[in-house]
Amino acid sequence: MWRIMRVLIGTGIAISLVSPAQVFGQERVALSEAEVLKPEIQRLQERLEKLESAQRPASTPAVAQATQRQGEREIQMERGSLLEAAGLPKPEIGGVRISGFVVGSFSYNSHLQMVPEFAGGTPALADPKATNFRFDKFGFSVAKTFASWLSASAAIEVESHRDRHSHGFAPAFGCNGGGTCREQFGAEEPETETNLDKFNVTAIAPIGNGLALSIGRFDVPFGIERHDEPLNLTATASEVFSFGRPNKVTGFQAAYQINPAVDVALFFVNRWESETTHDDFNDNNKGKTVGGRIGFTPSVGPGLLNFGIGGFYGPEQDDNNSHNRWVVDFDATWSPTTLPLLLAGELILGGESKVEARKVGEPVAGEAIEGDVKWWGFYLIGHYDFNPWLGLTLRYGYFDDQDGARTGVTQKLQSITVAPVVHLSRLIPDLRPTGATYARTRHPIDWVNLKIEYRYNRSDRPVFSDEKPAVPIFDSQKYSHQLQLQVVVNF
Repeated sequence: MWRIMRVLIGTGIAISLVSPAQVFGQERVALSEAEVLKPEIQRLQERLEKLESAQRPASTPAVAQATQRQGEREIQMERGSLLEAAGLPKPEIGGVRISGFVVGSFSYNSHLQMVPEFAGGTPALADPKATNFRFDKFGFSVAKTFASWLSASAAIEVESHRDRHSHGFAPAFGCNGGGTCREQFGAEEPETETNLDKFNVTAIAPIGNGLALSIGRFDVPFGIERHDEPLNLTATASEVFSFGRPNKVTGFQAAYQINPAVDVALFFVNRWESETTHDDFNDNNKGKTVGGRIGFTPSVGPGLLNFGIGGFYGPEQDDNNSHNRWVVDFDATWSPTTLPLLLAGELILGGESKVEARKVGEPVAGEAIEGDVKWWGFYLIGHYDFNPWLGLTLRYGYFDDQDGARTGVTQKLQSITVAPVVHLSRLIPDLRPTGATYARTRHPIDWVNLKIEYRYNRSDRPVFSDEKPAVPIFDSQKYSHQLQLQVVVNF
């Protein structure tokens, strides 16, 4: 600063000592010297502006100047994910949004459910009367919006699943021959699979409020439960989700918002995809399946009430295009305005024509299935947050497999699930929410959740056993206990 002042004062004295004639005679020299001095003067001006800016008091943003009530504090909004919170770059490359999740667990089972192989299987995260640590799943997805009317996304999933199926053994293999037939668990090894989990390309046609047309693989829009653990309030799925309805479909979907209170989704797809049977997305016959859901939202705002009716109809048997499977689904969700509470439920009615399956052996003996079958079931689920970081989920499930086509055994299956949920990421002071919510609710999905789940299962048939694999089952019960600690991390 003083150097600048000395230059200015010296320049002024020199000018005052020079006569007008001298100035005129030396005009050309002065002009050339001025040209040389211009860069130096410009640098001096820039330096002076920087010095004045540094001495000027820092301005306070308008948000910070606003009067805050007691107990309030300003939220740091620049950290949009766990990666950013850790000081890493925002997970976006060339406009492509990158996200994912990981799931790990610690599990205990008292008994495993006998599910004959034609009906799928039951998760065996731990052997009966034993505990087991697991790395269950890793998901990775990318998404890009090309324009207001065109977007695309895709996700892959690496999943470790450990299922148990029961097989019927008589003196000769299988239960359809003569002699006493008895079930036994298979000796299936754990499998790690890489799946093309989800995919969609969506274009919005300029029709009315905008008709969304998509092709890809997506979750069936029934109920609140989904295939991926980050989208569920519990560690395990209900009987309705596992046995009673499809989980995913692959094909074409159209969605339209008629008005703020009514929406419609229709799909034309390959087949019924279920995580119980681990069916892939390729069609197994020449027919196609149709389905959809119409939703009603009479209450919109801080609270949210939504209910809907859905359907699913099409041939699902291998190499058969005439014997159809159908489901009618009713679901509802309610997020009250004044309470950190979520309530949801789902009811399904289902059937299929001309089903054929082997008879089931002891200790849950059942005749072979030949003909039309039906089933129905429901679940009720509630979640309440006692404070920002601790919540509790309760669920009751019921499934009546009237002809044994879905679980493999004619039975009435029930479960009671209690799952405290610790929202670990909410303990991080400046981490903003993910911005996502559970299906058709106001309840946010957190970055990191710890679910501590106890589940009691009961059937009117002795379908639960703690026998080892490849050993005939003589001892079975009508109940089982499950405990699972599940950690879900989104990023």
